[in-house]
Amino acid sequence: MDRVIFSTQWISVKESPRGFHYLERKGKDSIAVFLLRKSGKNPNQCEVLIRHQHLCIDNQEVDGQFRLFPCPVTGALEEGESPEAAAQREVYEETGYRIQAAPLGHYIVGTQVNEICYMYYADVTNMKPDVAQQDGTYMESIAKNEWHPFQYLESCEYSACQIGYLKLHKILFKSTD
Repeated sequence: MDRVIFSTQWISVKESPRGFHYLERKGKDSIAVFLLRKSGKNPNQCEVLIRHQHLCIDNQEVDGQFRLFPCPVTGALEEGESPEAAAQREVYEETGYRIQAAPLGHYIVGTQVNEICYMYYADVTNMKPDVAQQDGTYMESIAKNEWHPFQYLESCEYSACQIGYLKLHKILFKSTD
């Protein structure tokens, strides 16, 4: 039985009988969704929506504003919610797009966290989004959505971007490799 060292309503820090410490997010797995749109006549030319948002790893301010990091659309699963439903809900909430999400797989977030991130993508070429509703939090209100060339994902520090880049590259460019 693992010993609880610290606990809140959202997280617990635990120690296993062998002395391994880890963070438990109270069962909150997450999603990462890559929105793509064609950006030229060549079907392999596309852009990806990047959501610049504050991450807990860096609380630095630049010109009085928190530094924002490039990410796909991300979010946590609600109690009893499927990963696909969470992907659709988060995309609509943060971008206004209503999507049918295609699975990209999943990954384990880290060795000291019990979280799995489920990855999806959707083509939103020629779709017009509704107004993004956001969730009302300050951190979500300062986030910004921007379209970038697909290759931009390769240089992002956030692991979901790099994993998504590799998985999407295989799908998008399979006929040209």
